[in-house]
Amino acid sequence: KHCLHDGQNWVAGFVLGLAASMTFVPLLSWTEDDQGSLGELGRIGVDGFDRVDNVLIEMILAIALREDPRFAVHAILPLIVGPAAEGGGFGPFPFYKLARLSDAPSKATNTLAATILRQLGLGEDKVQA
Repeated sequence: KHCLHDGQNWVAGFVLGLAASMTFVPLLSWTEDDQGSLGELGRIGVDGFDRVDNVLIEMILAIALREDPRFAVHAILPLIVGPAAEGGGFGPFPFYKLARLSDAPSKATNTLAATILRQLGLGEDKVQA
């Protein structure tokens, strides 16, 4: 078991962990109040808003590592969940909200992804900076 220590760079720790993992299992959520991993992503592109999105950077890196045989990642298995339900568990995922996601790339996220991919010796051409 490996954990990030206080003060450790989150991105570096994530990349090292992902590169050594056989399976990447992102938890994709979207709540009624537009929170959750995809709810936050839904704000990118609205009125020109952009920022580095951690969920998006995780997915970009996972796909790039999955495509390169030098890395251990063999599968990406997203878990899709809706808002927390009363009494535990999750409610249905609001698939109708997916139309809100922008087609425009996140330049801030893609710039960071390109930098990380370059440091890993992977082609930064996998993202639009």
